[in-house]
Amino acid sequence: MRKGLRKVLCLVLAVSLTAGLTGCTTYNNFKNAFFSDGKASSEKTIKIGIYEPMTGQYKEQGKEEVAGIELANKLYPTVLGKKVELVYADNKSNMYDGETAIQELLSGSPSVVLGSYGETLTLVASDYIKATNTPAITISSTNPLITVNNPYYFSAAYTETRQGDALAEFAYTSAKKDVVATVKAANDDTATATIKRFTNKIKNLTGSSKSAAGNFVIPADSQDYTETIEKIRSSGAKAVFVALQPAAAKSFMEQCVKNNLTHVLFLGTKSWNDKDLLKFLKNNPKLHAAYCVEQSQANTSELSEIFLDAYKKEYGEGSEPTGNMAVAFDAYVMALGAIEDAYNKLLDSDVEELAAKAKSDGEAMSIRSAYQKAMEEGIPSGTHIKDALNNITDFKGASGVINYGGNNEPTKSISINHIQAGKEMPVYVVE
Repeated sequence: MRKGLRKVLCLVLAVSLTAGLTGCTTYNNFKNAFFSDGKASSEKTIKIGIYEPMTGQYKEQGKEEVAGIELANKLYPTVLGKKVELVYADNKSNMYDGETAIQELLSGSPSVVLGSYGETLTLVASDYIKATNTPAITISSTNPLITVNNPYYFSAAYTETRQGDALAEFAYTSAKKDVVATVKAANDDTATATIKRFTNKIKNLTGSSKSAAGNFVIPADSQDYTETIEKIRSSGAKAVFVALQPAAAKSFMEQCVKNNLTHVLFLGTKSWNDKDLLKFLKNNPKLHAAYCVEQSQANTSELSEIFLDAYKKEYGEGSEPTGNMAVAFDAYVMALGAIEDAYNKLLDSDVEELAAKAKSDGEAMSIRSAYQKAMEEGIPSGTHIKDALNNITDFKGASGVINYGGNNEPTKSISINHIQAGKEMPVYVVE
């Protein structure tokens, strides 16, 4: 993990009643670095933009992600001796309002933008993020189109397709299922990609192409799954990856119970974190099911424990945070760590040496200009912060271990919840 991220983690430990300062510098140094009294740094704040649906169709999900950011901001109110100012832009769950919102947000020159919930809303922002060289981190959107060909947009969540790898590993390694089938709705391109990863992983693990018993597609206008259920039974599959949304997945498994197809392991993506679906699974002891989650008690780290402690102090002992809230918390912490790392690297760099390596006079001029501005304001440029985010490795967050390693899509640990005979089983973690 890079220097700035270590500082951030140590800072939280310093303010925690139960944590010490082992491996860090003194508390006074941290106080001076992160909790400045504002006399020297009040001239300019460091802005973190929040681009989320706070009204409209997705307001509940948007507010959930905002809550995770705000919780992190309470623990980390400063960076580089400057106050962190949260700047809000409500995209109103609408792509047209989203376009206006992101333009207005970027006009204020935030150092990093966090959000948005909703893949379409995030895609709307993508071109503007890239055009202004402003690094951004999406919290829950996993569409690869957001990050592909846009080095400034990062994802803090694991991709949909990587869930296929994780579910296959669980099915084969933990549940000992070596023959699988898949079910998807027609015209679901994301499910198609995830299924491909799932079946390829199973084939690699078993060393046999026969381990993939069949890929079954449900017509878009059908809610009768009898034919598909009988095909699965005939295929000999021991596990079924049900790449359907929660309501459809519940209906499918209801019909499986009715048709006595209950000897298989049912697998689902993180979309299965749905109250009605999970209640159904727990109320049907004949079913055996496993599904991905973004954050769980199995992902224990110093930061995850501090996140959970802060959450319960804020919302009550009986409450439980959602996965997206944990990811939002991590996104904020990583943003601050990258800002710190970027500035420290600038302090250690020889700008003339960098300019001499430039491919053109224009590039050399840009390097000198960015360096001069950063030194004058005490804030690194978006390009420098982007590069620091790229270099994040082994970030042990509240939602799991995140690595970018030169990319803007993370390799990230995935937790798999497991329900058998109506009971929650020990969480399985895929690193």
